[in-house]
Amino acid sequence: MTASIAVSHPESGVALVELSRGKVNALDSAMYRELAVVFEELSDREDTTVAVLTGKGKNFCGGNDLHEFQSMSAENGDRRMREIRRGLFSVMDCAVPVVAAVNGAALGSGLGLAAICDVVVASDRAVFGLPEMNVGVLGGGRFAARMLPQQAVRRLFFTAEPVGAATMRDWGAPIEVVPESELLNVAMMRARSIAAKNRYAVTLAKQSLNGCESLDLKRGYELEQSFTVRLADNPHAKAAVDARIEQLARKDRS
Repeated sequence: MTASIAVSHPESGVALVELSRGKVNALDSAMYRELAVVFEELSDREDTTVAVLTGKGKNFCGGNDLHEFQSMSAENGDRRMREIRRGLFSVMDCAVPVVAAVNGAALGSGLGLAAICDVVVASDRAVFGLPEMNVGVLGGGRFAARMLPQQAVRRLFFTAEPVGAATMRDWGAPIEVVPESELLNVAMMRARSIAAKNRYAVTLAKQSLNGCESLDLKRGYELEQSFTVRLADNPHAKAAVDARIEQLARKDRS
């Protein structure tokens, strides 16, 4: 638990991280620092294989606290931007997968938070948007491009108009849209499926996927193969192979 983020462990292997600041869970410098601490600590917890990230109340995250931009200057701007990057990328770089449960507005940096999660489940009342052009700032487009094709990103950015979760899905965002009442249940189901797997294998898989995401096919696959080699001597990996071979053998005998 930090000032603006609540962390609990509702099930074995699963951490629940809830943003909790004001009505819209807006991010300020202190909260970005807290976000980094929370996800860096989760990376080190051997009892955690997956995290679910959501917002308390009716919103996921309404973006940056606008008062921060009022006080931003050439003198403090670089430091603040560094804190923002550290907070956001602590989610992407977390050693274990992160499932976003988007329960309401995901705007600006809130959309960025959802975009850098590994799995996204959204309520049918959730909205996504990039309001930066309306408040005199820039940023967020590169995060949105992780979920959407370029013209959809530009529509969000230049109009600054939010759209519903179903529209995001129709535009190509790989999100699962569910009734509001089922959001956390479905997110926990996805998390539970991940938590059932060997933590060491899951962390290697995340490193592999993060590492090859920006690489071309040949270099990316070579990197993935190197992680397969690293996993090869793990007893859980050997047991998984043996179990699958036995399963196929039983199927052939039946």
